[in-house]
Amino acid sequence: KAPFTYFGGKSRVAAAVCERFGAVQNFVDPFCGSLAVLLAVPADPDRIETVNDKDAFLANFWRATQAAPDEVAQWADWPISEPDLHARHAWLMGQRESFVPRIEGDPDFYDAKIAGWWVWGLCQWIGSGWCSGEGPWQAQDGALVREPSDSGRGINRKLPHLGDSGRGINRQLPH
Repeated sequence: KAPFTYFGGKSRVAAAVCERFGAVQNFVDPFCGSLAVLLAVPADPDRIETVNDKDAFLANFWRATQAAPDEVAQWADWPISEPDLHARHAWLMGQRESFVPRIEGDPDFYDAKIAGWWVWGLCQWIGSGWCSGEGPWQAQDGALVREPSDSGRGINRKLPHLGDSGRGINRQLPH
């Protein structure tokens, strides 16, 4: 069973995928995430298994879990807390510049603290984007601040508005 849920994961369809493809000799999962499908496949020591995912934090989780599972569990064991979620997310993003090249350059490198905090936050995060670095919030001088380039727009949507020259309620429908 996959050890965590993953946005876009295949855990709900894993059994159906295994049934549909049957016993394959070369298992390839280009977007492995939580490894839900591979973990659902019956063990076969003769099978070639190839999994991949571009996310360095994910690769680190799997390396660290294999090498130091108790240490990863220690770092992941923390109550759910919104301030801690933001603080750890900011800290993880601050590690990214030096961390990613080490994961990509040394197949034996892992960091159990990063793995534990990453999976802890992933299990709380709603939707995609956990540790993607694409959000408007950044850590600066120990505080979480919104990037000024976003101009405080937040979530953009077309709202119905009243008025508009006496033509009633006008709104643009989503496409």
